[in-house]
Amino acid sequence: MLAKTPPPLPATKNWRWAAALNLFLPGAGLFYLGRRKLGAALGLAFLICLVGALGAFLSGYLRYLNVVLGSDLMQEGNLEQIKYVFHTGWLLGFLTLGLGLHFASMIALSRARKGSLKPRPDDSL
Repeated sequence: MLAKTPPPLPATKNWRWAAALNLFLPGAGLFYLGRRKLGAALGLAFLICLVGALGAFLSGYLRYLNVVLGSDLMQEGNLEQIKYVFHTGWLLGFLTLGLGLHFASMIALSRARKGSLKPRPDDSL
């Protein structure tokens, strides 16, 4: 009769690596630690926010180039038009949402670490 070998133990997760991943992409550290749904949701929301901010900035920059290079800048109304080319409300909204997602991800990562350090009831002797 062959002795069955026990399955290999799961590798322990490195908390510093999870924090570094979470710093670059909110939710990536949670995904690494096994909280896949929450990590994926936070990461996807942050990426959507980042792409939205980039799109708002680039559209404003193209409008800026159109105003500056399109005609005489000193004509009446052209110089004042530069004030409105960048979507400051949208950019500030995306910034606020991105920072909120980042803080939510840091809090969730902190709670995931605290939850893993608590002794489980079946560990007692």
